[in-house]
Amino acid sequence: MRSKIKILKLNPFEKDYSEAVARLYEFEGWISEKDDVSKINTAIQNSFCSFGAFDESGQMVGFFRAFSDGVGDAYLLDLIVDPNFRKLGVAGRLVEAVLAELKKHGLDWITCISTPMAKPVYSKFGGKMEGFSPFRF
Repeated sequence: MRSKIKILKLNPFEKDYSEAVARLYEFEGWISEKDDVSKINTAIQNSFCSFGAFDESGQMVGFFRAFSDGVGDAYLLDLIVDPNFRKLGVAGRLVEAVLAELKKHGLDWITCISTPMAKPVYSKFGGKMEGFSPFRF
């Protein structure tokens, strides 16, 4: 299955990914069917980079993006994989793609706040930041 999933950099200026990403967000309860999803593509456009995982039929089965100032800092967010494609390495491949893109641009302060489910994936690529605490405002 791993080889049949393609990881592609998204170009939200050429294609609207709102519906595809909304479908994935629904799996986690981040949005519901009644929510307006029309601004999702704008959020992707305003990201530094975003990647999708696509099955053989072209359906998006995973998504991940990063914010960045383009100079030194980046923040990872929205790692999500369709439940039918979990435990197949899709999340790890998405993380690899986003990290490679960020590092290609010389970004070296890359952070995120992990959910318990994503912690095993992120721990393969980075370590806990000692002496730092996340805050929500």
